[in-house]
This record gives sequence, C-alpha cells and structure tokens, in this order.
Amino acid sequence: MASALALAGCFVARPAAADVDLQIALGMNAGYLRKIPSLGAGKVSTTARDIAAGDVRARGGLWLMGGTVDVQLTIEDRWTVPLFGATVMWATGSAAPIASSFDGSIARIRPSTAVRGDVLFLGFGRRWKHRRFMYGVAARTGISGITMEGDVAAGASRTPLNLGAATFLFTVEAEGCRRIDPEHRVCFQVVPRVYEHQFLNGVTFGLRMEWGR
Repeated sequence: MASALALAGCFVARPAAADVDLQIALGMNAGYLRKIPSLGAGKVSTTARDIAAGDVRARGGLWLMGGTVDVQLTIEDRWTVPLFGATVMWATGSAAPIASSFDGSIARIRPSTAVRGDVLFLGFGRRWKHRRFMYGVAARTGISGITMEGDVAAGASRTPLNLGAATFLFTVEAEGCRRIDPEHRVCFQVVPRVYEHQFLNGVTFGLRMEWGR
C-alpha cells in the first residue's frame, strides 16, 4: 500500500514556484525633447485687461538633465516587470526666450526654467546575460509633465505666467550592464520616447546603478 501511494505521488503535478527577485535602480539622465509642446496658462490679470486661461504655443527643442529611481521584478532571471519609476529633469545649457502670443497679447516662454517629471507605470521586458554582462529591453507606459516660466506683455509692463503641459508617455528602454558582483551592476541605458506629446518626440540617455539579481 505504501509503495502504491509513493508511486502515485510521483505522478501528481506539483506547481513550480517562479524565481522572483526585486530590483532597485538609481541613476542620472540626460534627455532631448525634440519639440516643446504648447503649454497651458491659467487666467491672469494685466494692467490692460483680464486674459482667460488658454494655451501658449512653443517651438524648438530642449536638453535636460536629472535623476531617476526605478523598481522592477525579475522572473526566472529572464523576464522583467517594471513596477514603478520616477524621473525629474531640469533644462540645461543656454536657451533664448521663445516669442509667442497669449490671447492676442505678446508672450515669452523661458525654456531655461523648464522642469520635466515622469511617473512610470507597469511594463514588460526581457533580459539576457553573458558572463559579466547583461542586456535588456522593456516597454513602459507612464505620464510626463513639463513646466516653464514666462510672461505676457501689457504696454511697458509684463505679467508672469506659469506654464505647463502633461501627456501620456510610452517608452522603450534598452540597456547594457557590467556586473560588479552577483547583486550589483552599472548600466548604460538608451530610452527612445516613442510617444510624448507626439510620436518620436525625444530620447533619454542614462547611467545608473542597479541592485538585485
């Protein structure tokens, strides 16, 4: 009887436990926004008149630098599931003010004051290891917002404007890493921003440190 039970047990399917590990990353980024989007402005009162909330059209591109934090799961040491990420970047380099209009009045946008923030959500990816190197690619969704300062003219005076825009974000992350030890590695990342206000509107480059298998 005991032998029969043991034999039957050999054929009973046992659920395989997936090998899951948590990974955390911190890094520095440089990015290029190919075309600054139209920016929303709230209602303002100038010395000449009240101006209702509306959009101020921008033009040109923008370079930014900042930092990022990211959390993801790795499954069976092959699949990746990005869980949450956040990035804050500031305009870098000199950028001349952009002349525009706000409800018929002359307005200026100052790209040098730009701040861009990304909140990244769930994604899915794949990675490969070869000796001390690792390569990976992942698709990611999120929300991106950008703010800038500006002003609108009324005669000889100017009234400050707080400008901003937000958009759905879709990126593809590609990275190459060099392992320092089994749970620490340094990585270089290239992230085409497939959709940010419009299609193919920029790219981000990052150097980051990752903790996790």
